[in-house]
Amino acid sequence: MRLTGWLLAALGLAGLVLLVWREGQGGPPRFLFAMPGKPEEAAYCLAVSERIREITRGAGPAGMERHLDEQIAFWRLRAGSALGAGRAALARDSTAPGVNEQAHLHLAVQDCALRAINFYGHRFPGLEAGS
Repeated sequence: MRLTGWLLAALGLAGLVLLVWREGQGGPPRFLFAMPGKPEEAAYCLAVSERIREITRGAGPAGMERHLDEQIAFWRLRAGSALGAGRAALARDSTAPGVNEQAHLHLAVQDCALRAINFYGHRFPGLEAGS
């Protein structure tokens, strides 16, 4: 009787995993900031990091500046020829009515870092150092 209970629980769990997996397969791929593809998404993230660097002029906290350097280097490799599309989309998003540019940049740089870590498996040495 005990074995039957465990077997039913395992079967139920396997069924739930299968359902979640199949639901995820049906949807189109999603990119950050409604960008049409990986290079454009990378160009947007590069534009975000570069814009923050323009604002801070490299004089922000050392850990933040190091992380910006790492993000710029990471996204530059992936942006390819989509730099203009990323910059144009960032300009559109950060100047939209009711949008605070600095708040948008703050959230966007976090989203980009999480995308690099979770989607690409990248490791930012500055974040791992705890700085």
